[in-house]
Amino acid sequence: MLLAVGCGQTAAPSASPTAIPTPVVTPDPHLKEPVTADQVFRVLSSAKLGMRANNATLGGAVSDVVKVINADIGGWPLRITEYRSTAALRKAVGWKSPTPARNETPYAIAGLNVLIAFGPVSRVAPPNAPEAARQEVATAIVAALDPLLWPLAQHSVVVIAARSAEPAVTGAASAKPSPAPSRAPSAAPSKAP
Repeated sequence: MLLAVGCGQTAAPSASPTAIPTPVVTPDPHLKEPVTADQVFRVLSSAKLGMRANNATLGGAVSDVVKVINADIGGWPLRITEYRSTAALRKAVGWKSPTPARNETPYAIAGLNVLIAFGPVSRVAPPNAPEAARQEVATAIVAALDPLLWPLAQHSVVVIAARSAEPAVTGAASAKPSPAPSRAPSAAPSKAP
């Protein structure tokens, strides 16, 4: 028996298989009901709007209101009201007109079970459109809330455009704080193959 030993280079190692990246799940930023007034307060605080808390009150055992946080931004009142449910919020606000009336704030933004009211209340006349600086603060409030509380309903003297697209309806209809703005009806789907 003859044994041959070769000299020379060793064979290159075979290429290791390429690892397939693990898919990354993008978390849904939207809060789920019930949202707390404290959660909304923290969101608005982190938006650095110059908000200053004044006080907070708790609702009673038989009240639909769980908590109200009173604050101000630039001398204008801000109230964050947490309701027990979206249905309780809808029942409480009862918006009958598209714009605020006497005894209502210039800006009211509802999302899930929380109502954010910004501006003073006049018992004499409906609110007018505020100066540009106040409108900018209201826009910043909506921008901070928009990705988290969806859908947002507004009852405001100047409606602020939301950034988030309306979520797709899956199965059951979602409860909204107030009717969505009317939109032109879409064309019926074609029955052609």
